[in-house]
Amino acid sequence: MLTIILGACTLTACSGGGPAAKAEAPKLTTSVPAPTRAVDTVSWNLPTGEPATLDPVLAATESGGTVIANMCEGLFTYGPNYEREPALATSVDHPDPLTYVVRLREGAEFWNGDPVTPEDVRYSAERVLDPAFGSSWIAWAQHLDRIEITGAHEITVRMKKPDALVPNYFASPAFFVVQKEFAEKAGKSFGTARGGVMCTGPYEFGEWTQGQRITLTRNDAWWNTSVRPKVKNLEFRFIADPAAQTAALASGDVDGQFLVPAAARTQLEGKGNLLYGESLNTTFLSVLNRRGALADPAVRQALHALLPYEGIVESVYRGTAEPLRALVPPFAWGYGENVYEQAYEKLPVPKQDLERAKKLVAGSPGAKQKIVLAYTTAIEEETRIATAIADTAGQAGLNVELRPLTGEQFGAMFASPEARKGVDLFLSTGFLSFPEPLEYYAYFTTGHFYNFPGYRNERYDAAIAQAQSTEDPAGRARLVARAQAILAGDMVNLPLVSQYLSVYYGPDLAGLAPRANYLYTPWATALGGK
Repeated sequence: MLTIILGACTLTACSGGGPAAKAEAPKLTTSVPAPTRAVDTVSWNLPTGEPATLDPVLAATESGGTVIANMCEGLFTYGPNYEREPALATSVDHPDPLTYVVRLREGAEFWNGDPVTPEDVRYSAERVLDPAFGSSWIAWAQHLDRIEITGAHEITVRMKKPDALVPNYFASPAFFVVQKEFAEKAGKSFGTARGGVMCTGPYEFGEWTQGQRITLTRNDAWWNTSVRPKVKNLEFRFIADPAAQTAALASGDVDGQFLVPAAARTQLEGKGNLLYGESLNTTFLSVLNRRGALADPAVRQALHALLPYEGIVESVYRGTAEPLRALVPPFAWGYGENVYEQAYEKLPVPKQDLERAKKLVAGSPGAKQKIVLAYTTAIEEETRIATAIADTAGQAGLNVELRPLTGEQFGAMFASPEARKGVDLFLSTGFLSFPEPLEYYAYFTTGHFYNFPGYRNERYDAAIAQAQSTEDPAGRARLVARAQAILAGDMVNLPLVSQYLSVYYGPDLAGLAPRANYLYTPWATALGGK
């Protein structure tokens, strides 16, 4: 019986000693009524804290992405169902497997009134490729040959090898456009409170009072005249403590936020608009060190068997998450759903089996070695999960030592091999940029930037490489499913849950549906008063 205390309840039982009441899964919202009136100012909280920068090349964090998405635009944007829609480009031709000819929108202007030029577009895309920035968006370009200006309103992207993922990135921060002249003049201060940014989107950078707020102001000269944002000013706050977030939302001190704490569900329901939607995120354990105890497949299998999936879903996420069999959640199957579903059903059911875990540990000579599990204290739910896993591992005979990380230390884990030294297991939540499983699985090919443990499997690499060059959706799905089974069998990652996307905004507001693409699309344009 698990005994770790999570608030007022354990993972398996509440204070009365009886079984925990099963949390009812929330209804998922796909559409909401449109707003009817203008609003002067909306105060929005960033639950993971103040952004380090507002430079689009580094728009891969929740805090930064939530703000930047309302200021900066790519060549395309994502519609409600992740369909690509024109933005700073009006069309793209794909005359052969290695070429994309992008027609740029005429008449689009930066906030200062200067026109967007092909040179600005190429400059912005090439900034992402500069190793000096350390942009995670560089990953899209592993097969890139060059980006050329091929007309007065045209650029051409040429590849060395076919890559089916490329068109998706045209609607991502990998192709967010900034003004070349402004960025070069700002230098290292670009994206900071002092230097600001220069983009084309529906909201302009206003003021950044560090430690307090970021303010954006509506760009009434936005090229997209079919959309008229009803909110004039956006004020972003940085309340990171979950209890303080709940209090601020409940009192109306803050009008809204994404990623509402699971514990706030009962306090906020009925007060305003607490909505849940499909998510592209995945919370999982990464095996970083494959030399210690985790070098033995039996130990990795034991870890998988001891994971308290039901307790995590019910007690940590209050029914707002689903256990996972694979690293990529079902909501991210953007095509080939029958293929992915059949493959998913063949994977092990995510269910705790402590007796099996104990037997596997008992038969492993190296299982007594210490296993260091790192996690961030900035996310309360993940602190609870890490503590529960360590407790359960101890019951199975494993020695799991917890290593809590500050937000800064947690961020360094993704950028620095030095920061990952001495860590065996890493608990984190990642998200796909779009509903394409191949995107996430490509990260674990040999030599990839995000392949932290140095995982190598020739059959896996071959399946992913073939999938990347396969434009036919059904054929690509079969190849990705093959790679998924290989990765799951090798247990380089241990999937836990996919949490529903949540958003809350006050009773006087309307229009915003919970969609995972809020990190890359101007979500505030949908918001307004009732």
